Amino acid sequence: MKIHSSTQQDLNLYINSKQNAEKPSLVTDMMPIIPHNTDSVEISPAARQLAASDIVNHSAVYFGTTQINDSLNRLLTDQPPEVKEAVYGIIQSNFITDVTGETERAALLELGLTQAQYMADNYMEDDEAAEFMNTIRQIGAISQTRTVDPKTNEVHYETPPQRPVGAPDDYIDLTYMMKKFEPSTLDKLQEAIVNGKDWNSILLNFAKNVSTRKDWVEEYREEAARQFGDIAGENRFEHASTASLPEFVQDINNIIAQTGFENSKYLIDNMEAFKRTLGIISP
Repeated sequence: MKIHSSTQQDLNLYINSKQNAEKPSLVTDMMPIIPHNTDSVEISPAARQLAASDIVNHSAVYFGTTQINDSLNRLLTDQPPEVKEAVYGIIQSNFITDVTGETERAALLELGLTQAQYMADNYMEDDEAAEFMNTIRQIGAISQTRTVDPKTNEVHYETPPQRPVGAPDDYIDLTYMMKKFEPSTLDKLQEAIVNGKDWNSILLNFAKNVSTRKDWVEEYREEAARQFGDIAGENRFEHASTASLPEFVQDINNIIAQTGFENSKYLIDNMEAFKRTLGIISP
């Protein structure tokens, strides 16, 4: 199964009259093939018996949008590696996941939001905690836009308009607008980039067109201003105590047992992974 985000390569590039006149080109290099003899590795019996819980699979770093990426980078910069791993583990295992069942996805989302609240309460100051939870809710909201192409089984997630860090307040995400209002132009633009053709003129012509379409700009502003991080609905885990990791895990497990999930193993396994990641840290 392939997973795609609607986040496109940033093609806006702060267009101005001082841009280099040279057209960009794509250059690909082939790594030289180095002949070598076949090597062999012997694995000891002890290593073969390594417990599954001792095997570490690192979570992928989630980008999402420029703002989300910047927020997570800043908030996690001074945190221990285990905290970073736990945060990206929540995103990968509870939000942007390959789980297909709607019931399971909803329960994992609720659990992930609660796990994130534990992280905020125990490892961040007040302002940082508030920003962290706002960012996490944005990712959770993005996860709810999941669609699957019936022909290719590719998974897509919608992302809100993006404003690069340091960009002016009136910045417009041309890629977002092109996808929304002229998707055929976006296809031509991406094709030109891939084939090393003149993509700059396509982008500039679209930017000029946007400047004449006040209705497009108004609709874009409304969407950009809309609070994307709101997640409606009750969270069955939200009252779990975050006072300590053992207490948190116990409360979550009790809620799982009392709620009567038809299949609770995936939730229990999810909590076990969360506990293993943070278990060696004393907040």
